[in-house]
Amino acid sequence: MRGNFNYNRPYGWKRFALKVLDKYEDNTWFGAEGRKNEQHSTQNEWPVCYHGTVIYNCRSIVENGYLLSKGKRFRFGVGIYSTPDINVAAEYSLKFAHKGSYYIVVIQNRVNPKSLIKISKMKTNIGEYWIAPTGDDIRPYGICIKKVL
Repeated sequence: MRGNFNYNRPYGWKRFALKVLDKYEDNTWFGAEGRKNEQHSTQNEWPVCYHGTVIYNCRSIVENGYLLSKGKRFRFGVGIYSTPDINVAAEYSLKFAHKGSYYIVVIQNRVNPKSLIKISKMKTNIGEYWIAPTGDDIRPYGICIKKVL
């Protein structure tokens, strides 16, 4: 559990943590303090979500956060799109080549549950989408990379 939502771990992916402690006004969104165990969420902790992207967008997202002005598709409304399922996010990642192999990249985030808009799998036909109305409502904290064929 993270932010009182199910946490789908990125099994099968190589995850790189980002330095986020003390980056924002406080660390409660991250749940860094007070968690009793892996099944417990701390008060005001934000749930985990994933955002599929292309490798060359990662640096900008990590350094500047998500910029609504960079959005391209807003099928279910304006906002930053993510999903609680890394496999759904992977569908929006474009593969890139590195040293003779191909990889995809997904950014792991926390999203503000107070502003979160959920779009059901029945509407998307692929999986549940989460929409953060602004870039301030979603914070990257990890980069996940997976080798593909």
